Amino acid sequence: MNAPKTKWSLEDENTLIELVEKYESKGKSKQEAFEMVANIINRTKTACASRYRKLSKDQCKEINTPKEVTKLNKPINPPSLNIDMVIQFLMNFEQKHQTSEENMQLKERVVKLKIENENLNKKIVNLKTLIQKKQNVLINLTE
Repeated sequence: MNAPKTKWSLEDENTLIELVEKYESKGKSKQEAFEMVANIINRTKTACASRYRKLSKDQCKEINTPKEVTKLNKPINPPSLNIDMVIQFLMNFEQKHQTSEENMQLKERVVKLKIENENLNKKIVNLKTLIQKKQNVLINLTE
């Protein structure tokens, strides 16, 4: 999973803000944006959501206090992605994809096992009934 970090870099914050805004402008949810950003900057989706809310709150406070330049008032530079970030994203994506395939296979196996279990339980009941009948026949023969 994503490695925990403590300090947010300006680059990570800019990436977060820009991608969330882009996702929203395309009609997608913030949660989808947080998930995408989490994979890119190697943080959790929850951490991205929390940081975005904090930055939004800070921006609202600063709007009420004019003449102060802050991170959010500065123009946002496009996120500078490097090959390591892309590789990390693709590895996370591949791992999630493999996990979901394995999950589906396991669910199918569980369904098959449940059916097999039901069939075996029916056989057990039938065999118990047959044994009981044979015991009754033996009892009647010995009397």
